[in-house]
Amino acid sequence: MKKLTGSARPKQDLDHQVWKLLKKYDLQDKKILVALSGGADSVATLAVLAKVVKSENLGACYFHHGDDKNQEYRKEAQLFCEKLCKKLNVQFFVLKSRSLAKSEAQYRDQRYEALARLQKEEGFEVLATGHHADDLLETRLMRIVRGTGAQGLIAMSYYSGGVFRPFLETPKAELRKYLRSEKLRAFEDPSNALLDPFRNWVREDWLKSLEKRQKGAVNSLARSLETLAQELHSLEHKPGTDLLSQNEANKPQDVEGLSRAFYLTLSPFEQRRLLAQYLFSLGKRDFSQSQLEEIQKRLDKPQKVISFKVSGCDWEINAQQIKVES
Repeated sequence: MKKLTGSARPKQDLDHQVWKLLKKYDLQDKKILVALSGGADSVATLAVLAKVVKSENLGACYFHHGDDKNQEYRKEAQLFCEKLCKKLNVQFFVLKSRSLAKSEAQYRDQRYEALARLQKEEGFEVLATGHHADDLLETRLMRIVRGTGAQGLIAMSYYSGGVFRPFLETPKAELRKYLRSEKLRAFEDPSNALLDPFRNWVREDWLKSLEKRQKGAVNSLARSLETLAQELHSLEHKPGTDLLSQNEANKPQDVEGLSRAFYLTLSPFEQRRLLAQYLFSLGKRDFSQSQLEEIQKRLDKPQKVISFKVSGCDWEINAQQIKVES
């Protein structure tokens, strides 16, 4: 780890926290690409990693979402990110979308697909993002409202699927404080609040009203949901309780996806859990309990071969398997 400078305790704490996580997940010598938007969370991610990762192992990429009414901001944000990387001695990349997205989910999918291609081309083994404690709480609450199920509480982890999220226990306010101590500024996207009106309502209305009604309630809620998520994660990994693992153990070698025979041995509740686990394993997150029930109804039909589309996925069913077509 590079020598930490400055006397501010919060600044050193954050640097040390990320360094410990890098050691825990054995990422110290991996090539890391930071998804850099210019916002406080991604700027803080880059600033910390620039201290604790060798410069030759670190890069940052700004993804331009295309020319629309927000294109002037994007040009300025791109320039801001380029200057920041030069200041921090970090290799900088720019990618641009070929088509305009219409939702937060589409923006996210475009961004991650492009970043994955860049990682492959440039040899980056890890993608670092600035997801923080506020993001995690909002995501969990939104999934509870949508009825995603137990998997929705688990939501995100520090390191999984090649993605490193070092700030999941750090509120955004702390990241802003860190940037001030580092004499760095951020460049926030004014359209963020428009991308997902529900998330914005959760953040600006629901949680702020809760905190106003009872001081400290938001932190208590976040801790409670984290405890539940850890308990659920522990249960899922106990022998005999992970339905997806049981499916893998019981299905024939030539069956892809889920074994229809194993699915039919489960209770209705367990069937929905298995379907949710399967969707999560495919990277699908934006589904509801009602959509799981709709899939379940389709699978209750006696036909041996069924095709349908639910939760944005094309389902192909035959006598042996239940599969989502990629």
